[in-house]
Amino acid sequence: MKQAFLAALCSALVIPGLGQILNQQLKKGIIMLGAVLVLFGTGVVEMYRIMKYVLQETPPANANPGSIIRSLGSPDNLAVWIIFGLFAIVWIISVVDAFLAGRRLDRLQKEGR
Repeated sequence: MKQAFLAALCSALVIPGLGQILNQQLKKGIIMLGAVLVLFGTGVVEMYRIMKYVLQETPPANANPGSIIRSLGSPDNLAVWIIFGLFAIVWIISVVDAFLAGRRLDRLQKEGR
């Protein structure tokens, strides 16, 4: 259970894909790490674009956190929520896969293979 727990913990708390790399699944780990980095970068760029638009359209006297948050929920910002959802899905898959592969490796080590 040690390998399974460590791999899942690394994928959950540190970087998605790191658990796969610890489980000696280098190709899968690099793919997950790349997917997370692309989604994160895309999300940052999209959030920058949205915040720039919101702050330009809102007069400084009316700029308060409530109005900015309400504008983030508009249908025009669906891309951000899709990116966030995909990021969360990849992260969850990474944690579950790292745990299951680690558990499989633990069983093989117990059997002496």
